Amino acid sequence: MRLSTKTRYGLRILLQIALDCEGKRNASVKGKTIAEKQDISEAYLEQIMIPLKSEGFVKTVRGCHGGYVLNREIEKVTVLDLIELFEGRIQLVKCIGGEEGDCPRIEFCPTSHIWAKLSEDIRALAGKVSLRSIVDESKSMGNPEYII
Repeated sequence: MRLSTKTRYGLRILLQIALDCEGKRNASVKGKTIAEKQDISEAYLEQIMIPLKSEGFVKTVRGCHGGYVLNREIEKVTVLDLIELFEGRIQLVKCIGGEEGDCPRIEFCPTSHIWAKLSEDIRALAGKVSLRSIVDESKSMGNPEYII
């Protein structure tokens, strides 16, 4: 299982906004600034921002000092949220998802419960990693704001 660049960059984008705006009143971050700090083209950044905005992770602030701001508390945004936004529900094998064309052996397959358990374990672990925990870890490591 590999995560797409949209998932990976989406997390970096949210982290950049969190770092740049944390502790600053009415702060926002311009898309161009995020793109430069994260080495993402502005066009691709905009593609990633569309689902982030539509799902309420970020919102835009208009005006000459406008830009992007987080629209959720960073303690409540998890890695799982981003994975499932861009990749869909974490499910290691198709046969456990209740999709069309399920394996006819599902009811007596000796491995289906293992794949289901592993999928849920990954979901649980990713659900415990919040934006707050990543921001705090980044700061404790002494990383500059643009290295995530």
